[in-house]
Amino acid sequence: MMGNQCARCGKEIEKSRGYEHLGNVYCEDCYLDILSPSKACDPWAVYSAKTFLKGKDKLSALTPQQLKLVHYIEGKKEATVEEIVAALDLPENEFKREFAVLRHMEILGATKKEGRIFYALFQEGK
Repeated sequence: MMGNQCARCGKEIEKSRGYEHLGNVYCEDCYLDILSPSKACDPWAVYSAKTFLKGKDKLSALTPQQLKLVHYIEGKKEATVEEIVAALDLPENEFKREFAVLRHMEILGATKKEGRIFYALFQEGK
């Protein structure tokens, strides 16, 4: 039984599977993104990731999607979000979620050059 469309992504959702927020109906993924957006700069998350990974190989803890992202950026040295999402066929919100995790693990970082954001391997002190 379809009945609603997600106010954010436009995906058809069953009436019983929609989530209402501020007068709009959202699919589960969009609803979670709205309530808990990814934050790349979160000192507590960085501390937690470092504690969890202590003595472990960071790359062994990654998902296949995260590894693909790391290897792509490693090969390019740096890339914009537009390049990354096009090359990996990845929705931008999914990239941001994965980047936040990889930033907390101090695997990837970002820098602003000439008004644009470039993603690269994490460099200590930057």
